[in-house]
Amino acid sequence: MKYLLDSGMGDELQQRGFEVPDWKTSIWSVSALIKSPNGVVEIHKDNIKAGCNVIITNNYYVTPNILKREGIENEFESLTRLAVALAEESRQGFPEVLIAGSFPPIETSFRPDLTPSNEVLDDYYSNLGSIIQQKVDLILCETMGSIREGLNAAKNALEFSDRVWLSWTNRGISGDILPSGEKLKDAVLAANQLDVECQLVNCCAADLATKNIEALKKAKDFGVYANSRKLKEQKSIQDLGETEDIDVNHYANTVPISPEEYAKEAKIWIDQGAYVVGGCCTTRPEHIKRIADELKK
Repeated sequence: MKYLLDSGMGDELQQRGFEVPDWKTSIWSVSALIKSPNGVVEIHKDNIKAGCNVIITNNYYVTPNILKREGIENEFESLTRLAVALAEESRQGFPEVLIAGSFPPIETSFRPDLTPSNEVLDDYYSNLGSIIQQKVDLILCETMGSIREGLNAAKNALEFSDRVWLSWTNRGISGDILPSGEKLKDAVLAANQLDVECQLVNCCAADLATKNIEALKKAKDFGVYANSRKLKEQKSIQDLGETEDIDVNHYANTVPISPEEYAKEAKIWIDQGAYVVGGCCTTRPEHIKRIADELKK
C-alpha cells in the first residue's frame, strides 16, 4: 500500500460539537467552512498526526446545486478556495502529506436520478477544476453513484491534473451495484478506458467493500475508504429489509464497528494489494491511527 487517506469529515465535525445540519436538506459540512473553519483544520491535523499521508479538501458539498439550499450559490468559488486553503494550512510542516481536491457529485449523495445533463456537469467540473488546479496534488472524484457522472467527473479532472483517483460508492446491502443500479464491475471496466491512477469504493459498509474487492481489482490500482460499519449478522441478504432510500438501507441494516475491527478489515484490503486505504463516514482519526499502527507491524 502506498497511500493512507484521512477519516470522514462531516460526522467528525458533529462528534466534536460543531454545527452540521442535515445533509439531505441543507449544506451539511459546508456550514463548518463558514462558521468553524478552525474545526476543519483541527480534524485535518489530527488525521495527519494519526498517520495519514493524504487529506481531502472539505468541499464535498460545495456545489452550486447544494449551495442553492441556503441561497449562497454565488459563494461557490470562495468556499472552494477556502477549503483548499484550510488543507494547505493543515499540512504545514508535513511536506510529505498530499492534498486531494474533492470532485464530488453535483447533487445530493446517492441520488444519481437527480444528476443533470452532461453539459451542466461539464460546466460544473470545469469550473471546479480551474479553481483548484495547481493548488492540490491530485483530484479525487468521490462517491460517484452512476457510471455517467463518474466518467464525466474523471474526464474533466484529467484536464486539470495528471493524477486522478475515481471512487465509486457501492453503498447499499449487496455492494455489487451503484445507486444507479449499474454493476460496480461495469463501472470499473468503463473507467479503465480513462487514464485514472486508481479506482476506489467509498461510503459503504466495510465488509461490503471486502466482499466486492474482486471487481475493484480489475482496475489498474484500487483503494477503499469505507464507513465504520458492517452488515448485521443475519442468515442471508434476503432477510434484510430494503427501501428505496439507500441511506436508510445502509443504517438500518448495518451496525457500528470499532477502530480495531475497521483496521482488521483494512488489513484484508491491504493484503489484497490496495494502493490506497482510508476512512469515510463514521470513521475518526483513531481509525486511521489503527491502520497506521497495523502498517508499522
